[in-house]
Amino acid sequence: IFLFIIPLTLFWASLAFIRPRKGMKPAYALVILGAGVTLTCTVSALPAATSFETEFSYNLALNKMTFFAGESYAYFARSTKEDVHAMNLHNERGPGHAPAFQYVNPEYPFLRTDETPDVLGEFFNVNADRPPNIVFILVEGLGKAFSGPNAYLGSFTPFLDDLAGKSLYWENFLASQGRTFAALPSVLASLPFADKGFSDLGQRMPKHLSLMSILKHSGYRTRYYSGSDLDFDNERFFLKQQGVDILIGVDDYGHNYVKSPDTSWGYPDRELMRKALEMDQQDLQQPYISFVQTISMHTSYSIPDQGKYIRLFEERMDRLGFDETQKERHRTYKEIYSTIMYTDEALRFFFEEYAKLPAYGNTIFIITGDHRLPEIPLSTKIDRFHVPLIIFSTMLRRTAHIESISSHLDITPSLLAFLKKNYNIDVPSTVSWVGSGLDTDPSFRNIHQYPLKHTKNNLIDYISGMYFIDQDILFSIGKYMDLEPIQDEGKRNEMIAEFNRYKSMNDR
Repeated sequence: IFLFIIPLTLFWASLAFIRPRKGMKPAYALVILGAGVTLTCTVSALPAATSFETEFSYNLALNKMTFFAGESYAYFARSTKEDVHAMNLHNERGPGHAPAFQYVNPEYPFLRTDETPDVLGEFFNVNADRPPNIVFILVEGLGKAFSGPNAYLGSFTPFLDDLAGKSLYWENFLASQGRTFAALPSVLASLPFADKGFSDLGQRMPKHLSLMSILKHSGYRTRYYSGSDLDFDNERFFLKQQGVDILIGVDDYGHNYVKSPDTSWGYPDRELMRKALEMDQQDLQQPYISFVQTISMHTSYSIPDQGKYIRLFEERMDRLGFDETQKERHRTYKEIYSTIMYTDEALRFFFEEYAKLPAYGNTIFIITGDHRLPEIPLSTKIDRFHVPLIIFSTMLRRTAHIESISSHLDITPSLLAFLKKNYNIDVPSTVSWVGSGLDTDPSFRNIHQYPLKHTKNNLIDYISGMYFIDQDILFSIGKYMDLEPIQDEGKRNEMIAEFNRYKSMNDR
């Protein structure tokens, strides 16, 4: 505020006390200055936000001062005094939605009975005497826009594309957050966001259950691998709450590992994969769950041998049949695309080497993005959240290409339902999952309803059925997650009421 006021004050002082060649009465100067300040704060971009073709073009035209003032007012004016239990205990979901949650205790707004169905069991060959290992790979910035079938920017992940064809593949999957801050709580525990992400609560973090803690209780070894600082986004503290046995971060690599050219993030993805392989090959008897979190597809987009991957990017554009106009548009972001090619190659290396380990034949691999990287302009409001989900294993009985919508919040509920039914893993009867489980219907539909948190300070997005709201603007969801703004006050008010119910629970 002071940085905004000080230059205006100096400007007014100069008008009042410095005599220009052509004099101006102070009253006139004040009117001009006041008009300028008023215009700065009030003039909005025209036409309306819904008339812009992309979020990027809208953000360019948006009045930044108006946006700042509106967001600040919304943040400080929010109410947290509603009767959460009364609003949610009898929250019936209509046709086209997952079954209504049965909340059980008004003191704990998210506590409910767990009735998540096992939708994964039909896809796997199960040996009930041998629980599977589970390996997560959370790929930094991996967006559907540039990966897999129907990628509107063209797919620059040839290895993942090939793997998806051998897997259960969700084309219309959603990250729960627009940045990494809430990825671990969402993927591993289907937790609410709190104010700035569940991990941000630190010492105030409520006791909770997660996939890691529940499987550790059932005899699993638990490990987490990163090439960067474990204290980033308070990840170390969150993981310690899960009782993770082994935490590998930037300080846990030997002299035979090489840091990124830009060492601000630590070790690049191929080195991370080497470290994970080195550690995972040590467990031969006890089942384990490993979580690998990559970093190379992040600013400053600096990777080893970057020139090689820029050349691979050029070759990929040729294979995709791009014309010269498309190539020039993509070359604007060639460093970013080179990191996508690099990480895809690191994943190829990881799976080729993992296939040599004894545990490979009894391991389920789960790959998704933490969010879509935003430095390549976004096409819609939901594009930032649109990521792929791949579940691969040699234990798969059959593969599937799934167009129905699910999210990070659905992963843990479905995995535990699968392990409970097929391997007798001890799972609690009451849980606090925000998600209701993965939808494996191959058709394009959405039976879920949940919030999507854009940034740490910005909870403005909500999806329910085939509708999406952003800052109270209503959209219908079309094929390939395209958005169409619509005018339907009844549906808009219904969506806002649902969203407010979640926010009331979350605030409490």
